[in-house]
Amino acid sequence: MEQHLFVLLCTMAAAASFFLVIPTNYLQHLPIYINVCVAVFGTFSLVLLNEACKGRYHTKSLFFLFMALLNLIWFPNGASEGSLPFYFFCLLMYLPIFFRGRARWLPLLLTVIDGVALMALELRFPEWATPFRSEQDRVSDNIVGFAVTALSCAVMLWTLLRNYEEERNRLVSVNEQLQRVIVERSAVEGALLQNRELLNSVIDGTIDAVFVKDVSGRYLLFSKGACQMTGKTLEQVLGRDDHALFPPEVALEVLRMDREVLEGNQAHTLEWELDGVNGERILLEVIKGPLHNKEGQVVGLFGIARDVTQSRRMAEELRLLNEDLERRVAERTARLEAAMKEQEAFSYSVSHDLRGPLRHINSYGAILLEEFGPALEPEARGYLERIRTSSKRMGDLIDDLLELSRIGRSELNKATVSLSDLAFGIGCKLQDAEPARRVDLLIEPGMQVQGDRLLLELMLENLVGNAWKYSSIRERARIEFGCCRHDGADAFFIKDNGVGFDMAYQDKLFGAFQRLHGAEFEGTGIGLATVKRIVERHGGTVWANGVVDQGATVYFTMPNG
Repeated sequence: MEQHLFVLLCTMAAAASFFLVIPTNYLQHLPIYINVCVAVFGTFSLVLLNEACKGRYHTKSLFFLFMALLNLIWFPNGASEGSLPFYFFCLLMYLPIFFRGRARWLPLLLTVIDGVALMALELRFPEWATPFRSEQDRVSDNIVGFAVTALSCAVMLWTLLRNYEEERNRLVSVNEQLQRVIVERSAVEGALLQNRELLNSVIDGTIDAVFVKDVSGRYLLFSKGACQMTGKTLEQVLGRDDHALFPPEVALEVLRMDREVLEGNQAHTLEWELDGVNGERILLEVIKGPLHNKEGQVVGLFGIARDVTQSRRMAEELRLLNEDLERRVAERTARLEAAMKEQEAFSYSVSHDLRGPLRHINSYGAILLEEFGPALEPEARGYLERIRTSSKRMGDLIDDLLELSRIGRSELNKATVSLSDLAFGIGCKLQDAEPARRVDLLIEPGMQVQGDRLLLELMLENLVGNAWKYSSIRERARIEFGCCRHDGADAFFIKDNGVGFDMAYQDKLFGAFQRLHGAEFEGTGIGLATVKRIVERHGGTVWANGVVDQGATVYFTMPNG
């Protein structure tokens, strides 16, 4: 603000000197000495203006230059009868704007002393003052002085008020922003506290021993699982090193391994035998790794210890069992075949037995919502809806898993199948189910393969259904089913303009229960696994390409014969 005002004042001082004061003095026939002084002042004002444009602001120079001008022309310009006393108001307003702290009081005192001294000299030596030639000249000079003073003071006052208004608005904006930051910070702190409580619940809920140490080996965190495994309490462990847990020789060995982890700055996995609480030797699988701060510096060590005694015992028993089974290959084959038959019967039995409880869950959930819904809290009704939704999803998963398992067991009844006709029929069903959707379904005619019609129809239902589902975000969807050449062989493709997917996750695309999209799209994650199983049973391969928000294309080969 001061720099902008200083440039403006220098401009006004030069302009007023050359275009207002000097012409007025000339018309009033004042001594040439006055105009010379005013011209010198205007010239220096231009010099200061040029310096200000270069970023150098000589505010004190303008002050003392103006004061010197007033002193030099006080008596030749009519003294107190002229316009010069008005200009002292400019000095008094100039001081608080461009001077700070103690540097303000000395020029203020100097200005007051100078004004009083000039008035005293005029009283003592009135003959020094050069009177105006006429009353009209005196009035004209006072008018010019008043106008210049009023304009200068108005500019400085206007600049101060505008700066005050801008600063007030800025403070209001900063205060509003600060309020938003406080609200956001409170929300973040609440989320961090919730996450910390959740993390502590998970750590305390696991049977594994979870611990954290500082670089000196003192324990900072010791989970309930660790307390149960060692028979120690938190008060006995926190703030102490491994000497509080183990015998001296064992503690030294543990601390030595900790130093290796910290110095190597990488995680280690090791096995450790420990005397359990009941006196039995237990085998632990321990993972230790370094902890880093946000600057990447190692500030501690974390560890997870799991009791693998029982699993190792079971592994040893399994090894002995496998050795025995190797000696009885024929019996194992017979048992395997019997187990496969039992598994098939078991799958159907499980599917039937699981559907009964699911139906009961849905039925009783509906009864609760119908009869007691108005009395329940909205949160309770939401939970009931989630229960019913989850039970329906579980039923869908059971059906999909059974369908996936049947694909591997069923025999292939190969025949000539028109993929074009199958895709057209599936598209018509989808369009009938959602008549409001605008979908361009482009199917290349005459595409035929040798394969099992039922399995191929199931495969196309999944592929066309996926394209239909993931292109639902488009106002006008486009689904294309055609044939192309790939590595010298025919390959079929189904292309859509839907949400697409990130190619970094293409390896997960055809795995069971692997979904690359959220709950906004229905599905169980079995569809593409089913497609892959069917294609591979026919001796083909399947893959996909996609771009996020630009659509996806699924390719598959289907050798004839």
